[in-house]
Amino acid sequence: MEADECGAMNSWLAAAPESQVAHGALGCMVSVADMADRPPRPLRDGEVLDLGNRRVRRIETPHVPHGWDAGLLFEETTGTLLCGDLFTAIGQGPALTEQEITGPALHAEDVFHATCLTPATGPTIRALSDLQPAALGLMHGPAHIGDCAHALRDLADAYDARLSAEGVRLHGPVAPRAADRD
Repeated sequence: MEADECGAMNSWLAAAPESQVAHGALGCMVSVADMADRPPRPLRDGEVLDLGNRRVRRIETPHVPHGWDAGLLFEETTGTLLCGDLFTAIGQGPALTEQEITGPALHAEDVFHATCLTPATGPTIRALSDLQPAALGLMHGPAHIGDCAHALRDLADAYDARLSAEGVRLHGPVAPRAADRD
């Protein structure tokens, strides 16, 4: 939970007295419950909220792209993955694109170093590609309607390569895992 994601939260709650903030259970416990004017609705991993003509599923993605309370929403009706800070891009761009989005995201990563590079980063992003999203709703970049699963796999591969390079740079060569030696 970051200020750019929730700055108007209490204004929305005031404007819609019957509304409730929903977030992952961990995020509710460590941040949202302290900041929201009303108690939030904690969501379990995989839980679906029926919003009438839309259904959103909470997907826990700890530390991807950052924060232990990280998670995304997948809107099941349209197949839109709401990506938060994944694929952050810098500068002006179109509101909607079919263009390649991994390169701009990696450029932004080079500038901000905002993504947690852990052994789970690549596999977590790759698992999102299994959703076969029809669109990626990016918070800091254009919405993407190209090959979304491919873009997610490309991003996962790029972060895996960066993690591997960091391991070599910081610790010398990374020893192969037992599973890789077999």
